[in-house]
Amino acid sequence: MKRAGIGLLAVLGWADPGARPAPRTPAESAIAALHRRAQTASRGTPEARLISAQLEEIGRACLAKGESGRAVELLGEAYGLDESNGVALAELTLAYVRVEDYEAASFHVRLAEARVERAPPEIYAVLGDVYEGLHRLPDAVAAWSEAVRQGGQDPRMLRRLARARDELAVASGQRSLSSENFTIFAELAVSNPLMESVAERLETIYREQSAFFGARLAKRQVVVLYEGRAYFALASVPDWGSGVYDGKIRVSVPSGVQEADALSAVLAHELAHALMRQVSRDGSPGWLHEGLAQWLEGRRIPLRDLKRAIGARPAESIDALEAGFGSELDRPHARTLYAESLSIVEYLVATRGEGALACVVSRAGEEGSFLEALKSEAGLSPDELYGRWRAWAKV
Repeated sequence: MKRAGIGLLAVLGWADPGARPAPRTPAESAIAALHRRAQTASRGTPEARLISAQLEEIGRACLAKGESGRAVELLGEAYGLDESNGVALAELTLAYVRVEDYEAASFHVRLAEARVERAPPEIYAVLGDVYEGLHRLPDAVAAWSEAVRQGGQDPRMLRRLARARDELAVASGQRSLSSENFTIFAELAVSNPLMESVAERLETIYREQSAFFGARLAKRQVVVLYEGRAYFALASVPDWGSGVYDGKIRVSVPSGVQEADALSAVLAHELAHALMRQVSRDGSPGWLHEGLAQWLEGRRIPLRDLKRAIGARPAESIDALEAGFGSELDRPHARTLYAESLSIVEYLVATRGEGALACVVSRAGEEGSFLEALKSEAGLSPDELYGRWRAWAKV
């Protein structure tokens, strides 16, 4: 690239035509030498296999440094010289994913199924993870299946493979639509107008929440709209929940819904979880996640209604409240915990302000400790917070 750039400047009259080209780096010199050797090496010969292995090593280093386009070139050359080089093929597939050429990546996964006897299962496991995060479930299943064929037996990968196969079995013909900050996937029973309405509503909600947190999503957020509750039953989502966030925003769409108005609260709630997880680097406790997500969806509990909302037995401490969110919840218990967490957030807003609440979340990520963030921004320990909330709420 340096030599080509200097040549162009010289032609345009912006550089000294007599200037010497920039010296090659050791890596560039090594690649040039390998290219010269490759010109006289027949494919599949011992010499070609040796050159292939050396190009693969350099391509792997480029991939690790984030030079994915260069990695595609080098790993493609490596595999072209030796089609038995399963390492080169696996890394080439991952490089195509990194440059977002998903069709080429899918082709090379299937090429591995047909041609490669040995390859690192870990690379195909990573490919599966990437595809699953993009909600390209058939590609994820193909990549994880190839990892298994190559000997991979990681229990986490096997669970994710089984889960993806199950979702494909219950989800009918998902299609997608992309907006500036979201990619919406939906089953066939979910109408195109509803998908478009959800995308518009999410962009509006996102502008508001992004301003509150003072942060933007690191990448386009995947949202999945399911007709009915077949997937939610598969994933053991309680029947009182209409949405869930697990890295993707998943929403159950009741039959007949055609506008995002009916889904606005759940979309705001789950998007709040996505932003909180990112901003706090997963450092916020469950009660704050649920309390703030409710608050950002617009839910409020007047103090006069709080005792009725919580019921006769509030949690005995902030630790007990947090432990409740880690257990299986029936509807009455969930109602109590969610009401408490929302009311504590309302107390923080009333006594410290919205800005302090947003700072607690962001500083939990910066400092790596929610306890320190709460102390520095609100001047309270968790136990002090809970005690003062109970006095304020009179519960």
